[in-house]
Amino acid sequence: MVADHLPNAVGGLPDATPQRPTTSMPYPAVHDMPPPRATTVLTDAETKKLESDLVAARNRAAEAAARSAGDDDKP
Repeated sequence: MVADHLPNAVGGLPDATPQRPTTSMPYPAVHDMPPPRATTVLTDAETKKLESDLVAARNRAAEAAARSAGDDDKP
């Protein structure tokens, strides 16, 4: 590369820059597909339980935020 031979003051590489590798790196395997997942799709009962757990967590967070907002209003 041209920048390898230019001084640092005119846009070259800094003095402490490591040398470039002599061989190019192989291209990543972009077309290799990952192995199939071992997990299965949730059942209807599991989905409903998770949804109710999320709703309960959301309601608890909203109540805690409302309580802390109410505490901030008090002198």
